[in-house]
Amino acid sequence: MMQILDRGREEAIAPIWRMPFRPFFWSAAAWSIFALIVWQAQLSGWHLPALRGGITWHAHEMLFGFAAAVVVGFLGTAMQTWTGIPSPRGTQLILLVALWLLARLGYLFAPVPIWMPVVAESTFFLLAAVMLGGRVLRVRQWRNLFVLPALLAFAGLAAYHWLLPARQGHAALLTLLLVTGIILVIGGRVIPFFTARRFQVVQADKLAVVETGTQLAMVLLLLAVAGGLPKPVWALLALVLGLLQLVRAYRWYCREIWREPLVWSLQVSYWLVILGFFLAASAWSGVGPGTQSAAIHAFAVGGIGGLILSMISRVSLGHTGHKLSAPALMPVAFAALVISALARIFWAPAPAGFLLAVAAWVLGYALFLRYYTPMLFRARPDGHPG
Repeated sequence: MMQILDRGREEAIAPIWRMPFRPFFWSAAAWSIFALIVWQAQLSGWHLPALRGGITWHAHEMLFGFAAAVVVGFLGTAMQTWTGIPSPRGTQLILLVALWLLARLGYLFAPVPIWMPVVAESTFFLLAAVMLGGRVLRVRQWRNLFVLPALLAFAGLAAYHWLLPARQGHAALLTLLLVTGIILVIGGRVIPFFTARRFQVVQADKLAVVETGTQLAMVLLLLAVAGGLPKPVWALLALVLGLLQLVRAYRWYCREIWREPLVWSLQVSYWLVILGFFLAASAWSGVGPGTQSAAIHAFAVGGIGGLILSMISRVSLGHTGHKLSAPALMPVAFAALVISALARIFWAPAPAGFLLAVAAWVLGYALFLRYYTPMLFRARPDGHPG
Protein backbone atom coordinates (compact mmCIF):
# COMPACT_ATOMS: atom_id res chain seq x y z
CA MET A 1 0.00 0.00 0.00
CA MET A 2 1.23 3.49 -0.86
CA GLN A 3 2.54 5.31 2.17
CA ILE A 4 0.65 8.52 2.89
CA LEU A 5 2.74 11.66 2.50
CA ASP A 6 2.47 14.49 5.00
CA ARG A 7 0.94 17.33 2.97
CA GLY A 8 2.62 20.05 5.03
CA ARG A 9 6.07 18.51 4.76
CA GLU A 10 5.57 17.92 1.04
CA GLU A 11 4.61 21.54 0.39
CA ALA A 12 7.67 22.74 2.32
CA ILE A 13 9.86 21.14 -0.35
CA ALA A 14 10.49 23.17 -3.50
CA PRO A 15 8.58 21.49 -6.38
CA ILE A 16 11.76 20.59 -8.30
CA TRP A 17 12.91 18.40 -5.35
CA ARG A 18 9.64 16.54 -4.80
CA MET A 19 10.23 13.64 -7.21
CA PRO A 20 13.39 12.31 -8.92
CA PHE A 21 12.04 12.76 -12.44
CA ARG A 22 11.88 16.53 -12.00
CA PRO A 23 15.58 17.47 -11.60
CA PHE A 24 17.01 14.51 -13.49
CA PHE A 25 14.87 14.83 -16.62
CA TRP A 26 15.54 18.55 -16.83
CA SER A 27 19.25 18.28 -16.07
CA ALA A 28 19.82 15.39 -18.47
CA ALA A 29 18.08 17.22 -21.33
CA ALA A 30 20.00 20.44 -20.71
CA TRP A 31 23.33 18.64 -20.30
CA SER A 32 22.87 16.65 -23.51
CA ILE A 33 22.45 19.90 -25.45
CA PHE A 34 25.54 21.44 -23.88
CA ALA A 35 27.66 18.30 -24.32
CA LEU A 36 26.76 17.92 -27.99
CA ILE A 37 27.44 21.58 -28.75
CA VAL A 38 30.90 21.22 -27.15
CA TRP A 39 31.48 18.01 -29.14
CA GLN A 40 30.43 19.63 -32.42
CA ALA A 41 32.70 22.60 -31.69
CA GLN A 42 35.63 20.22 -31.25
CA LEU A 43 34.75 18.34 -34.43
CA SER A 44 34.70 21.69 -36.23
CA GLY A 45 38.26 22.42 -35.12
CA TRP A 46 37.68 24.77 -32.21
CA HIS A 47 40.46 24.61 -29.64
CA LEU A 48 39.03 24.49 -26.11
CA PRO A 49 42.10 24.00 -23.88
CA ALA A 50 40.30 24.34 -20.55
CA LEU A 51 37.87 21.53 -21.40
CA ARG A 52 38.69 17.85 -21.33
CA GLY A 53 36.70 16.95 -24.43
CA GLY A 54 37.61 14.21 -26.88
CA ILE A 55 35.80 11.05 -27.90
CA THR A 56 36.07 9.53 -24.42
CA TRP A 57 34.45 12.57 -22.83
CA HIS A 58 31.74 12.63 -25.50
CA ALA A 59 30.86 8.97 -25.06
CA HIS A 60 30.97 9.19 -21.27
CA GLU A 61 28.75 12.23 -21.01
CA MET A 62 26.08 10.87 -23.35
CA LEU A 63 26.03 7.52 -21.55
CA PHE A 64 26.55 8.50 -17.92
CA GLY A 65 25.76 12.22 -17.86
CA PHE A 66 22.63 11.94 -20.02
CA ALA A 67 21.21 8.42 -20.29
CA ALA A 68 22.09 7.16 -16.82
CA ALA A 69 20.69 10.31 -15.21
CA VAL A 70 17.35 9.68 -16.91
CA VAL A 71 17.49 6.04 -15.79
CA VAL A 72 17.95 7.13 -12.17
CA GLY A 73 15.19 9.75 -12.48
CA PHE A 74 12.77 7.29 -14.06
CA LEU A 75 13.50 4.38 -11.72
CA GLY A 76 13.49 6.67 -8.70
CA THR A 77 10.03 7.91 -9.65
CA ALA A 78 8.67 4.50 -10.64
CA MET A 79 9.90 3.03 -7.36
CA GLN A 80 7.10 4.79 -5.50
CA THR A 81 4.48 3.11 -7.69
CA TRP A 82 6.25 -0.25 -7.68
CA THR A 83 6.96 -0.54 -3.95
CA GLY A 84 4.50 1.82 -2.28
CA ILE A 85 7.43 3.56 -0.55
CA PRO A 86 7.85 7.29 -1.26
CA SER A 87 10.61 8.11 -3.73
CA PRO A 88 13.75 9.98 -2.65
CA ARG A 89 12.85 13.63 -2.24
CA GLY A 90 14.11 16.78 -0.57
CA THR A 91 17.59 16.45 0.95
CA GLN A 92 18.14 12.92 -0.40
CA LEU A 93 17.35 14.02 -3.92
CA ILE A 94 19.48 17.16 -3.66
CA LEU A 95 22.43 14.99 -2.59
CA LEU A 96 21.99 12.69 -5.59
CA VAL A 97 21.80 15.59 -8.04
CA ALA A 98 24.78 17.33 -6.42
CA LEU A 99 26.94 14.22 -6.89
CA TRP A 100 25.82 13.90 -10.51
CA LEU A 101 26.61 17.57 -11.16
CA LEU A 102 30.02 17.38 -9.44
CA ALA A 103 30.93 14.52 -11.75
CA ARG A 104 29.83 16.46 -14.83
CA LEU A 105 31.89 19.53 -13.89
CA GLY A 106 34.89 17.46 -12.87
CA TYR A 107 34.98 15.60 -16.18
CA LEU A 108 34.41 18.83 -18.12
CA PHE A 109 37.39 20.83 -16.90
CA ALA A 110 40.77 19.41 -17.87
CA PRO A 111 42.73 20.69 -14.81
CA VAL A 112 40.55 18.61 -12.42
CA PRO A 113 42.28 15.29 -11.53
CA ILE A 114 40.25 12.51 -13.13
CA TRP A 115 39.90 10.54 -9.91
CA MET A 116 37.73 13.27 -8.37
CA PRO A 117 34.77 13.07 -10.80
CA VAL A 118 35.17 9.27 -10.91
CA VAL A 119 34.69 9.10 -7.13
CA ALA A 120 31.72 11.52 -7.26
CA GLU A 121 30.04 9.59 -10.06
CA SER A 122 30.59 6.13 -8.61
CA THR A 123 29.27 7.40 -5.27
CA PHE A 124 26.22 8.78 -7.08
CA PHE A 125 25.37 5.37 -8.54
CA LEU A 126 26.16 3.50 -5.32
CA LEU A 127 23.94 5.84 -3.32
CA ALA A 128 21.15 5.46 -5.90
CA ALA A 129 21.56 1.67 -5.65
CA VAL A 130 21.17 1.85 -1.86
CA MET A 131 18.15 4.16 -2.03
CA LEU A 132 16.30 2.40 -4.85
CA GLY A 133 17.50 -1.16 -4.52
CA GLY A 134 16.87 -0.97 -0.79
CA ARG A 135 13.21 -0.21 -1.44
CA VAL A 136 12.87 -3.26 -3.68
CA LEU A 137 14.50 -5.50 -1.08
CA ARG A 138 12.39 -4.04 1.70
CA VAL A 139 9.14 -5.16 0.05
CA ARG A 140 10.71 -8.26 -1.55
CA GLN A 141 9.59 -7.23 -5.01
CA TRP A 142 11.91 -9.52 -6.95
CA ARG A 143 10.45 -8.57 -10.33
CA ASN A 144 12.15 -5.19 -10.02
CA LEU A 145 15.37 -6.41 -8.47
CA PHE A 146 17.17 -5.67 -11.76
CA VAL A 147 17.46 -2.08 -10.47
CA LEU A 148 20.15 -3.04 -7.97
CA PRO A 149 22.66 -4.83 -10.25
CA ALA A 150 22.06 -2.25 -13.00
CA LEU A 151 22.99 0.68 -10.74
CA LEU A 152 25.96 -1.20 -9.28
CA ALA A 153 27.11 -1.93 -12.83
CA PHE A 154 26.88 1.78 -13.69
CA ALA A 155 29.11 2.56 -10.68
CA GLY A 156 31.76 0.10 -11.82
CA LEU A 157 31.58 1.01 -15.49
CA ALA A 158 31.89 4.73 -14.74
CA ALA A 159 35.29 4.09 -13.14
CA TYR A 160 36.28 1.47 -15.73
CA HIS A 161 35.65 3.87 -18.61
CA TRP A 162 38.03 6.57 -17.37
CA LEU A 163 40.65 4.74 -15.31
CA LEU A 164 41.68 2.10 -17.86
CA PRO A 165 42.46 4.06 -21.05
CA ALA A 166 43.26 0.94 -23.07
CA ARG A 167 39.79 -0.44 -22.33
CA GLN A 168 37.68 2.66 -22.87
CA GLY A 169 36.01 1.34 -26.03
CA HIS A 170 35.08 -1.88 -24.26
CA ALA A 171 33.68 0.01 -21.26
CA ALA A 172 31.62 2.31 -23.50
CA LEU A 173 30.15 -0.61 -25.47
CA LEU A 174 29.24 -2.45 -22.26
CA THR A 175 27.54 0.67 -20.88
CA LEU A 176 25.65 1.23 -24.12
CA LEU A 177 24.39 -2.36 -24.04
CA LEU A 178 23.48 -2.02 -20.36
CA VAL A 179 21.32 1.04 -21.09
CA THR A 180 19.83 -0.76 -24.10
CA GLY A 181 19.00 -3.71 -21.87
CA ILE A 182 17.20 -1.43 -19.42
CA ILE A 183 15.25 0.01 -22.36
CA LEU A 184 14.19 -3.50 -23.37
CA VAL A 185 12.85 -4.11 -19.85
CA ILE A 186 11.10 -0.75 -19.40
CA GLY A 187 9.98 -0.49 -23.03
CA GLY A 188 8.46 -3.95 -22.86
CA ARG A 189 6.32 -2.79 -19.96
CA VAL A 190 5.29 0.71 -20.95
CA ILE A 191 5.07 0.79 -24.77
CA PRO A 192 2.27 -1.81 -25.09
CA PHE A 193 0.57 -0.39 -21.99
CA PHE A 194 0.66 3.22 -23.19
CA THR A 195 -0.51 2.15 -26.66
CA ALA A 196 -3.44 0.09 -25.39
CA ARG A 197 -4.48 2.72 -22.85
CA ARG A 198 -4.37 5.59 -25.35
CA PHE A 199 -6.55 3.83 -27.95
CA GLN A 200 -8.76 1.87 -25.55
CA VAL A 201 -7.81 -1.49 -27.01
CA VAL A 202 -7.05 -4.74 -25.25
CA GLN A 203 -3.35 -5.13 -24.59
CA ALA A 204 -2.06 -8.29 -26.26
CA ASP A 205 -0.93 -11.02 -23.89
CA LYS A 206 2.82 -11.24 -23.63
CA LEU A 207 4.44 -14.27 -25.23
CA ALA A 208 6.49 -15.93 -22.51
CA VAL A 209 9.04 -17.28 -24.97
CA VAL A 210 9.62 -13.79 -26.42
CA GLU A 211 9.83 -12.02 -23.05
CA THR A 212 12.02 -14.65 -21.40
CA GLY A 213 14.12 -14.97 -24.55
CA THR A 214 14.68 -11.20 -24.65
CA GLN A 215 15.85 -11.07 -21.04
CA LEU A 216 18.05 -14.15 -21.36
CA ALA A 217 19.63 -13.12 -24.67
CA MET A 218 20.36 -9.60 -23.38
CA VAL A 219 22.05 -10.92 -20.23
CA LEU A 220 24.05 -13.39 -22.33
CA LEU A 221 25.12 -10.62 -24.72
CA LEU A 222 26.32 -8.47 -21.82
CA LEU A 223 28.25 -11.42 -20.39
CA ALA A 224 29.68 -12.32 -23.80
CA VAL A 225 30.95 -8.77 -24.38
CA ALA A 226 32.20 -8.43 -20.80
CA GLY A 227 33.99 -11.76 -20.99
CA GLY A 228 35.54 -11.13 -24.38
CA LEU A 229 33.95 -14.11 -26.11
CA PRO A 230 34.44 -14.33 -29.91
CA LYS A 231 32.51 -11.72 -31.84
CA PRO A 232 30.49 -14.30 -33.83
CA VAL A 233 28.89 -15.19 -30.46
CA TRP A 234 27.98 -11.52 -29.98
CA ALA A 235 26.58 -11.46 -33.51
CA LEU A 236 24.35 -14.49 -32.93
CA LEU A 237 22.93 -13.04 -29.72
CA ALA A 238 22.37 -9.64 -31.40
CA LEU A 239 20.54 -11.37 -34.26
CA VAL A 240 18.34 -13.30 -31.81
CA LEU A 241 17.57 -10.08 -29.94
CA GLY A 242 16.69 -8.27 -33.17
CA LEU A 243 14.30 -11.04 -34.23
CA LEU A 244 12.65 -11.19 -30.79
CA GLN A 245 12.16 -7.40 -30.79
CA LEU A 246 10.56 -7.61 -34.23
CA VAL A 247 7.95 -9.94 -32.77
CA ARG A 248 7.43 -7.60 -29.83
CA ALA A 249 7.10 -4.50 -32.02
CA TYR A 250 4.71 -6.22 -34.42
CA ARG A 251 2.41 -7.18 -31.54
CA TRP A 252 2.47 -3.64 -30.13
CA TYR A 253 1.73 -1.92 -33.42
CA CYS A 254 -1.67 -0.61 -34.47
CA ARG A 255 -2.49 1.83 -37.26
CA GLU A 256 -3.90 4.36 -34.81
CA ILE A 257 -0.45 5.19 -33.37
CA TRP A 258 0.13 7.83 -36.06
CA ARG A 259 -2.63 9.94 -34.47
CA GLU A 260 -0.75 10.20 -31.17
CA PRO A 261 2.81 11.63 -31.06
CA LEU A 262 3.39 10.32 -27.53
CA VAL A 263 2.87 6.79 -28.87
CA TRP A 264 4.36 6.78 -32.38
CA SER A 265 7.53 8.38 -31.06
CA LEU A 266 7.98 5.48 -28.62
CA GLN A 267 7.38 2.83 -31.25
CA VAL A 268 9.54 4.42 -33.97
CA SER A 269 12.41 4.79 -31.51
CA TYR A 270 12.05 1.13 -30.57
CA TRP A 271 12.31 0.22 -34.27
CA LEU A 272 15.67 1.98 -34.28
CA VAL A 273 16.79 -0.24 -31.39
CA ILE A 274 15.86 -3.22 -33.57
CA LEU A 275 17.87 -1.73 -36.43
CA GLY A 276 20.78 -1.42 -34.01
CA PHE A 277 20.70 -5.14 -33.21
CA PHE A 278 20.72 -6.10 -36.90
CA LEU A 279 23.54 -3.67 -37.70
CA ALA A 280 25.50 -5.01 -34.72
CA ALA A 281 24.97 -8.58 -35.88
CA SER A 282 26.23 -7.55 -39.32
CA ALA A 283 29.34 -5.87 -37.91
CA TRP A 284 30.25 -8.57 -35.39
CA SER A 285 29.71 -11.45 -37.81
CA GLY A 286 32.01 -9.85 -40.37
CA VAL A 287 29.25 -9.53 -42.98
CA GLY A 288 29.28 -5.74 -42.66
CA PRO A 289 32.60 -4.86 -41.00
CA GLY A 290 32.01 -1.12 -41.30
CA THR A 291 28.62 -1.06 -39.60
CA GLN A 292 29.59 -1.10 -35.90
CA SER A 293 29.55 2.71 -35.61
CA ALA A 294 26.14 2.77 -37.30
CA ALA A 295 24.90 0.12 -34.86
CA ILE A 296 26.23 2.02 -31.86
CA HIS A 297 24.45 5.20 -32.94
CA ALA A 298 21.23 3.39 -33.84
CA PHE A 299 21.17 2.32 -30.19
CA ALA A 300 22.47 5.60 -28.77
CA VAL A 301 20.73 8.29 -30.82
CA GLY A 302 17.67 6.58 -32.24
CA GLY A 303 16.90 4.11 -29.50
CA ILE A 304 18.13 5.70 -26.29
CA GLY A 305 17.87 9.37 -27.33
CA GLY A 306 14.51 9.00 -29.06
CA LEU A 307 12.89 6.74 -26.47
CA ILE A 308 14.10 8.93 -23.64
CA LEU A 309 12.66 12.08 -25.21
CA SER A 310 9.32 10.39 -25.77
CA MET A 311 9.27 8.75 -22.35
CA ILE A 312 10.22 11.81 -20.32
CA SER A 313 7.67 13.87 -22.25
CA ARG A 314 4.85 11.52 -21.30
CA VAL A 315 6.01 10.75 -17.76
CA SER A 316 6.46 14.44 -16.99
CA LEU A 317 2.92 15.21 -18.14
CA GLY A 318 1.41 12.45 -16.05
CA HIS A 319 3.40 13.08 -12.89
CA THR A 320 2.89 16.85 -12.94
CA GLY A 321 -0.89 16.52 -13.25
CA HIS A 322 -1.22 17.65 -16.87
CA LYS A 323 -3.33 16.21 -19.65
CA LEU A 324 -1.55 13.43 -21.57
CA SER A 325 -1.33 15.43 -24.76
CA ALA A 326 1.93 16.45 -26.43
CA PRO A 327 2.55 20.24 -26.43
CA ALA A 328 2.21 21.96 -29.79
CA LEU A 329 5.70 21.49 -31.24
CA MET A 330 6.71 18.27 -29.47
CA PRO A 331 5.87 16.18 -32.58
CA VAL A 332 8.57 18.25 -34.30
CA ALA A 333 10.93 17.38 -31.43
CA PHE A 334 10.20 13.66 -31.79
CA ALA A 335 10.71 13.82 -35.55
CA ALA A 336 13.98 15.73 -35.00
CA LEU A 337 15.37 12.83 -32.94
CA VAL A 338 14.50 10.40 -35.73
CA ILE A 339 16.28 12.68 -38.22
CA SER A 340 19.26 12.95 -35.85
CA ALA A 341 19.50 9.16 -35.67
CA LEU A 342 19.20 8.63 -39.42
CA ALA A 343 21.80 11.31 -40.14
CA ARG A 344 24.24 9.79 -37.65
CA ILE A 345 23.64 6.22 -38.88
CA PHE A 346 23.62 6.75 -42.64
CA TRP A 347 25.35 10.09 -43.35
CA ALA A 348 28.11 10.62 -40.79
CA PRO A 349 31.09 10.64 -40.60
CA ALA A 350 30.63 13.23 -43.35
CA PRO A 351 30.87 16.62 -41.58
CA ALA A 352 27.38 17.62 -42.78
CA GLY A 353 26.01 14.37 -41.33
CA PHE A 354 27.54 15.11 -37.94
CA LEU A 355 26.22 18.68 -38.03
CA LEU A 356 22.67 17.62 -38.92
CA ALA A 357 22.66 14.92 -36.25
CA VAL A 358 23.76 17.37 -33.55
CA ALA A 359 21.47 20.18 -34.72
CA ALA A 360 18.41 17.90 -34.83
CA TRP A 361 19.15 16.54 -31.33
CA VAL A 362 19.60 20.06 -29.95
CA LEU A 363 16.30 21.13 -31.53
CA GLY A 364 14.44 18.16 -30.07
CA TYR A 365 15.68 18.57 -26.53
CA ALA A 366 15.49 22.37 -26.65
CA LEU A 367 11.79 22.05 -27.44
CA PHE A 368 11.43 19.71 -24.48
CA LEU A 369 13.02 22.32 -22.21
CA ARG A 370 10.84 25.04 -23.72
CA TYR A 371 7.60 23.27 -22.82
CA TYR A 372 8.50 21.22 -19.77
CA THR A 373 10.67 23.56 -17.68
CA PRO A 374 7.61 25.27 -16.17
CA MET A 375 5.98 21.90 -15.41
CA LEU A 376 9.08 20.48 -13.76
CA PHE A 377 9.84 23.53 -11.61
CA ARG A 378 6.26 24.25 -10.49
CA ALA A 379 3.89 22.38 -8.18
CA ARG A 380 1.18 20.23 -9.72
CA PRO A 381 -1.82 22.34 -10.74
CA ASP A 382 -4.20 19.78 -9.21
CA GLY A 383 -2.65 20.22 -5.77
CA HIS A 384 -1.62 16.57 -5.45
CA PRO A 385 1.83 15.70 -4.08
CA GLY A 386 4.61 14.77 -6.46
